[in-house]
Amino acid sequence: MRLISPFSHLFAKARTRFAQIREARFFEDRMSLGLMIVALGFNVVGFLLLLPKVRPTDLPVPVGYSSLDLGYTLGVWYFPYLVILFGLGVTLVNSALAYRAFGRSRLASFYLLSGAVVISVFSLIIANALGSVR
Repeated sequence: MRLISPFSHLFAKARTRFAQIREARFFEDRMSLGLMIVALGFNVVGFLLLLPKVRPTDLPVPVGYSSLDLGYTLGVWYFPYLVILFGLGVTLVNSALAYRAFGRSRLASFYLLSGAVVISVFSLIIANALGSVR
């Protein structure tokens, strides 16, 4: 006698939904796919550039600079990784919103993905600037 998994219905439903998403027009559009890959690429490059530079330490490290009091704000050693994680989060949320908006407005989808690329570039620059301070 074969036991039926209680999750088999959920897995089948998820499999069909994933197939529907993969076949959507959004993933056939080269510009949308290109912008999404560029944004994800900047996030991965930023993370890979931080790996050899940022190591765990017990001492507080500079995480920001204020020109008002001409001093650094001190924080935890993993803050540059949080900046990259923020960029990745923005990329994922904007990509999901662009996917939803693509059917109604390709221009809105383009702006969302372009914004994700800009945020990814800025997070790469900021994280590596903070990661290079020893």
